[in-house]
Amino acid sequence: MPYKIKNFTPANNKETLKKVDFESKPGQITNVYLETEKQKSFKKIILGRQKNKTGRYQVDNQDVINKNFIKHHTEYIKTDTWFERLIPTKWILALSLLSDLQFLRNARIKYAEKKYDYLSLLDSKNDLSDLKLRRDIDEAINKFIKFSNESHEKIINNLDQILSRLNQSMSKKMFSEFSPQVKVLSKALYDIEKETLLRKMEFKFVQVLYDKIESLNELRDSCTCEFNTKKSNNKLLRKRKALFEYKQTRFIVEKQLKFLNIRLNKLRLESIILIFRKKTISSQFKFELDKFYKTYSVSKEVQQEVSYELSNWKKVIKDKFNDQNSTEKKFLFSFIKTEVNLLTKFIISNIHNYHKLILTGEIKYGNKNEFLSLRKHYKKQIVPVVRQAENWMESNFKNLDINFEWFLKGSFKLSSLNMIYVKILKAINLGKKNIVISDFLHLLTNRDYEMLFETISKINEFYPNISFIILHSKTFTISDLAKDKKIYWSRNDELVKTTTKEFFEKNLVNICKNELGESNVFAFSKESENLIDVENRLWNVNTKKFNDNGFIFINPLEVSTEFIENNSVPINVRIIRTNKYHDKNMYFGITKNKTKIYFYSEDKTFERENEVVLYFEERSISAII
Repeated sequence: MPYKIKNFTPANNKETLKKVDFESKPGQITNVYLETEKQKSFKKIILGRQKNKTGRYQVDNQDVINKNFIKHHTEYIKTDTWFERLIPTKWILALSLLSDLQFLRNARIKYAEKKYDYLSLLDSKNDLSDLKLRRDIDEAINKFIKFSNESHEKIINNLDQILSRLNQSMSKKMFSEFSPQVKVLSKALYDIEKETLLRKMEFKFVQVLYDKIESLNELRDSCTCEFNTKKSNNKLLRKRKALFEYKQTRFIVEKQLKFLNIRLNKLRLESIILIFRKKTISSQFKFELDKFYKTYSVSKEVQQEVSYELSNWKKVIKDKFNDQNSTEKKFLFSFIKTEVNLLTKFIISNIHNYHKLILTGEIKYGNKNEFLSLRKHYKKQIVPVVRQAENWMESNFKNLDINFEWFLKGSFKLSSLNMIYVKILKAINLGKKNIVISDFLHLLTNRDYEMLFETISKINEFYPNISFIILHSKTFTISDLAKDKKIYWSRNDELVKTTTKEFFEKNLVNICKNELGESNVFAFSKESENLIDVENRLWNVNTKKFNDNGFIFINPLEVSTEFIENNSVPINVRIIRTNKYHDKNMYFGITKNKTKIYFYSEDKTFERENEVVLYFEERSISAII
């Protein structure tokens, strides 16, 4: 769940929003309608700049909320500046993609794999027997590493499950009567203790693996063919001594060492991140725990007991880890050693068999032209990391139907829509799952607006885990105003979720005042009890109370274009073209008495200057003045 805020009350009592219940869902657009001051308050909350006095606040299923955490999980898109337009788009997108460590690691691995495969091919000098030998050795080393990884992963997963169950039971046992945040944060804190220990275990395993793979380049003395050839009395054999060099493992081993080195760097970085994350969660946990102590006046004795239990919890985790150390040592110094010995024998045996082929003259050379063609193919496969980023971006543009071709090479971005695209793509490249669009959609042209929401629809298709939160201060920037659609808005200083139909009903007076002007406001005069005159039509309204004359506000979502028999009034309207509302199902018309009205129709379409009959029911009236 991207955002889930429940019963949130801000710690700062001066905030205009006093209570917030909010939820966004992956693959969907969440609309929030707020006036300017309340938007500022909501922005502080959604960007983690406001601590909670009460309630629960989750982002991406994590309870640790502060502005730094939000910064790595949420992209807040606002109007661009002139300086942002000067930065080349290619730089922004490439650097953001290369900031995605997962992409960067995969790109480096792909580059290293293709590079060393190419160098190994060149080193074989079109000797097909030598090339087959290299492929067999490469396959054997890959199988050894894969088998070792899978075997060690079982040990890691087993310990992970034990410690996860321990943390789950301890958090329930200790904090069942505390606030939900305390229980969740305590588990998160000790899950980090668990992850830190598991990273250390995996790091040690990869180091051992690195040393064992590196040793495969030191087996030269295991085969005496090279030495015997150099000392041979046979001049022809001495001239061919280069063929007996122990070199087949060189580039294969260097490739695997590169992979393992990337993996070690990944584990180092993850360990550093865990240190900072632990600091953040510890601070949040202490804050929630102290808040609970203060709220419920918990005694010092109970606080000390909780502190002792927390220390004991940490000790139990370390004890479980130490119990696993004996199994780990057997694996590293017995199992791995045995498997490496088998791999070593296989490599030595195959290299020696290749030397026999040389001595008997049975080695085979490939066709020269085919070798040149193969060499070109292998070289073409070597794609630098930056170029991989560019290729990925171009592929992503095609998937999302975004045409960046004309300005990717330039530096100046003329369209605000292009800047929005850049910021959205940057967020995707950085792995952010929450995109908040601030209140600026009214600044876009109709064409740009349509293109933006077509792109958002494509993004929801290709990235179903990304959620969009759009802030509005105008109803006409909301893309879908269907009756049953949900929208968040402020009522009595609380952020509530209702249908758009109820939103217009409760808020229509303000909407007319701030956006629609005199539209949807009809003058009436009272003829008799519950009988009023509207647009020279008599209307019997049984459930409303009217003064002698005044105005009624008609909800555009509660106007019917179909005949209604009971207690309705027909109003003749001439359709006028308007581009105000972006939802194409919202139409605009004018009555014979020059009263303007907006109405919503999903079932029928209307052309400009067409005449249409609208039907008002009692529920169409949102307010009476």
